[in-house]
Amino acid sequence: MTADPRTGQPDVHPTVARAFHALDGTGLPWVLLRGEDDLAAPSGDVDILVAPEMLPALDGLMNGIGLCRVRATGHGSHRFYFGYAESGELWLKLDIVTEISFGPFQQWRTPLAPGCLERRVRNGGLWMPAPPDQAWLQLLHLALDKGEIQPQRKETAQAAAAVASPGDRIAQYLDQRGGAGAATQLLELVRSGRFDDAPAMAARLRSDWTAAAPLRTQSLALANRALRQLSPRLPGRGLVVGVMAPDGAGKTTLLHGLRAEFPIPTAYVYMGLWGAGPWDAWLHRVPGGRTTKKMFRVLKGGMAARYHRFRGRVVLMDRVAYDALLPGAADSKAKTGLSNALAVRLAAAPDLLLILDVPGEVMFTRKGEHTAEILEKWRQSYLQLADRLPGSRILDAGQPQHLVQRLATKTVWGSMCPGTPENPEAAPGDAAALSLHLWRLLDWRFLLPVLQPRSVGYGGAVGPDLMAALHLLDPGAVRIQSPRDGTPAASCEVVLLREPALPLFEDAAAAVQPGGWICAQVKRSFLRRSGPRTLAGWKRTFERHGFEDVSVYWHATSLDSPGRLVPTASSTAVLDTLSLHQGVRFGLAKAVMARLALMVRLFDVAVPEGTVTGRRPENRERPA
Repeated sequence: MTADPRTGQPDVHPTVARAFHALDGTGLPWVLLRGEDDLAAPSGDVDILVAPEMLPALDGLMNGIGLCRVRATGHGSHRFYFGYAESGELWLKLDIVTEISFGPFQQWRTPLAPGCLERRVRNGGLWMPAPPDQAWLQLLHLALDKGEIQPQRKETAQAAAAVASPGDRIAQYLDQRGGAGAATQLLELVRSGRFDDAPAMAARLRSDWTAAAPLRTQSLALANRALRQLSPRLPGRGLVVGVMAPDGAGKTTLLHGLRAEFPIPTAYVYMGLWGAGPWDAWLHRVPGGRTTKKMFRVLKGGMAARYHRFRGRVVLMDRVAYDALLPGAADSKAKTGLSNALAVRLAAAPDLLLILDVPGEVMFTRKGEHTAEILEKWRQSYLQLADRLPGSRILDAGQPQHLVQRLATKTVWGSMCPGTPENPEAAPGDAAALSLHLWRLLDWRFLLPVLQPRSVGYGGAVGPDLMAALHLLDPGAVRIQSPRDGTPAASCEVVLLREPALPLFEDAAAAVQPGGWICAQVKRSFLRRSGPRTLAGWKRTFERHGFEDVSVYWHATSLDSPGRLVPTASSTAVLDTLSLHQGVRFGLAKAVMARLALMVRLFDVAVPEGTVTGRRPENRERPA
């Protein structure tokens, strides 16, 4: 166990500390179920129990601090969030649940969660279950989940048995499910050190718990077991990561290293257009054979990448169709230029493109192919092409391979989870560790007539960078949350919401001062179960809550990196932006659809990401 010598409290990894801080900010109860001694560099899952009311905003909260959810079916109420800490090359995993269930397939559900949350106790910056609850949860975890007490867990089990007693709340529930005296028998077994008898005791408890509701228990176990056969996936579509560089730069080595390291679903796709194949000698003698081979590879690789992206995986694409845009890729024949253009159009465009930058001499030393001069010429061609391609990042790949992989992992993860902080060691709100670029995160101010608000509130998926920027704007900035125990809601002149749920918007509407403004950064989602699904829906929500001067702004090109904030009420501004971004963001087909939506006055429905602003009237009471 490591502890802070100043406070005596356990050390907590900065990302895990930010997660706890975000959970505290909701105002809803949560507890760390176990593992408080292993938080500085967690070797396993960080197990957390939260109130069910936290679920609608949970993904946004975790994503805002650099933790990305991986959906895994068949695990009951478990939600898994992963994060990457570059400083220690450490992968973090949070396992968040809303109910307490036991068994290999979470088939034995219990009503214990509300009581554990109600009886929780504070331990420094952590919320923990009450000691008797924590002890019994540990014992039941060993008996029902593990089915035995392994040698490395004997000390933990005996420490829990020393705290637990037969009169505790969970012990009483155990007697109801496992028969009178079950709790006492389990305590005596552990206290006396009869660990060889633990499997038989666990088997009896499992049998008794199943006998209470055999049909429901067995069907739940069967359903969860079947659902686990489905591969884990990222929410929504996956991310396509392409890698470009001359031979010898280490593309394949890097991608296989990423695939082996990433704890989330990945798929490797090779997209080399001109790579050698067993049928080359025959194909090159057939008119159009080489072109046919190239188009077949484009279609095959593009379909594979789209399939894996649809399945919610990170697609690691070795080479991309953009190779056809390199100088010298096309000869003087018209059909070659046409096939290259088709290859770029038909292949799956990468969301993130890594350009590996390696000096020609280094590449020649690594592989011994071509010459150093030719490789250096190709290197310059790739660097020039990077300036023209969307989503490109140039990586220094001349350094040792493990450092290149570390840099690539950071870049890919930052693209997946925009909330990942640039400086993971900086504490939330530590303005001294932040760079001036954070003022760019406050561009939304120019949509309002109040450039220097007296008081600022915020809520939703607000990451540490944006939170720090808000505190630079107003050191007293507060997170918006529902008033509880009769405590008045915060009173703010300006409230910024990022991807809020509807209840959070209603809390913000209650907190904003008369004459004050709400600025909501939102994304379109037709699959949302509740609340507004489009920017037009958010505009109507503002108006239903009595806000005036409601405006919608399109973020071109995205919520995280807008090149422009375009008022959708201005056709001229929208058309001008469409013409500027036609070749980068939309493509011809999407640009035509966007223009059509503008003509029929549905652009607020079609726009994918943007900001909605509204002013609360001076002479109107706050909404209840």
